[in-house]
Amino acid sequence: MLVDVGDYQSIEDDLSTFSSHLSNIMNILSVADTETMVLLDEIGTGTDPEEGSAIATAILIKLHGLGAKVLATTHHGNLKLTANSLEGFQNASMEFDTEKLLPTYAFNQGLPGSSYAFEVAERIGFKKDFTDLAKQYLDTDKSKIEELLVDLETKAHALQQKKDKLEIENSRLIGLTRLYEEKNKKLEESKRKILEETKLKADGYLKDINKTVESTIKEIKESNAQKEVVKEARQKLDSLKIVHKEMEEAIEKEMDHTIYEPKVGDFVSILNTATSGYIIELDPNRKKAVISSGTIKLQVKLNNLIPSKVVKIDTNESLHYFTPTIESLRLDVRGRKPEEAEYEIIRFIDDSYSSNTERVEILHGKGTGALKQTVQQILKRHENVKDYYFAQIEYGGDGITIVELK
Repeated sequence: MLVDVGDYQSIEDDLSTFSSHLSNIMNILSVADTETMVLLDEIGTGTDPEEGSAIATAILIKLHGLGAKVLATTHHGNLKLTANSLEGFQNASMEFDTEKLLPTYAFNQGLPGSSYAFEVAERIGFKKDFTDLAKQYLDTDKSKIEELLVDLETKAHALQQKKDKLEIENSRLIGLTRLYEEKNKKLEESKRKILEETKLKADGYLKDINKTVESTIKEIKESNAQKEVVKEARQKLDSLKIVHKEMEEAIEKEMDHTIYEPKVGDFVSILNTATSGYIIELDPNRKKAVISSGTIKLQVKLNNLIPSKVVKIDTNESLHYFTPTIESLRLDVRGRKPEEAEYEIIRFIDDSYSSNTERVEILHGKGTGALKQTVQQILKRHENVKDYYFAQIEYGGDGITIVELK
């Protein structure tokens, strides 16, 4: 560890501050190598600033060539520029609070600092008119460099504070995301467990009923009861089996839906509807998908999609198709928002056409007219609509639209 710190001037040895530093540094240069750490305080001071700066630059380059690790402090602007341009050198600075005019003792690696000579002078009591006078005799280029360094340090400090805040916020959001994912996973696991337990209970319940009914039938037979009574008992059992099968299928479908992750190209059904189709687009961020259903494209929420089996028919080539059924010739969309009703209307028209229905009705009411306008716009562009018009006044007037299909 080789150090040049302090003032070694000596009247007895005829050494000025500058020459005492040079003597010390000359000794350092004679022994420095790759195993050396060199600490130099205020290198190049005690003589003409330009000459001192040039000698300081030469000293640092020599030490770098010897492979020594060097920490040098300086107020020479030229040295700061040199460190910024030479490979193997790097600027650093101690942060200064320009508002409070106090050091913060924070170390900034990679960024040169200002000397803050005028700020320090004002802090210890010099009036502003004095520092303004001094600035008039400051080299213009040096003044600009100092102003740039002060501005850079101020901006760097502000950016660092913003970065720290953003990092804290990012960490908080990452934590919340993980917490949400963990809770969501637990909910899905809990849901699946409940469904499995429900299925087991339903199986047990049916077995118990089956035993009871079979036992009853046996007793009826043994007591020579009428055939109608036996037949009725068996019908009740068959009805229970149908209900159980439907419930079992619903549970299995819900369990499949719980763990299903849709992909482009999947053939899916829309939950609680008879509508199916292929996924042609996925938007995970908005949690929506676009499916191709017949001649219509529908935008559906991902959690409303369940995997479905593709039905095939044999013609010249295999075709995928689905045949929707409609429960009524009238669709009631009153009270719906236009964006909610749009999907129902399109599906109703498409299903009606696929079911070879020639005439249907859409009950939208009068209200503000927003739903009526939505219905008109959909029917106008739907390729399977032959004609549409309002019902007669005695049957609802412009609160109902009659649709004739091709």
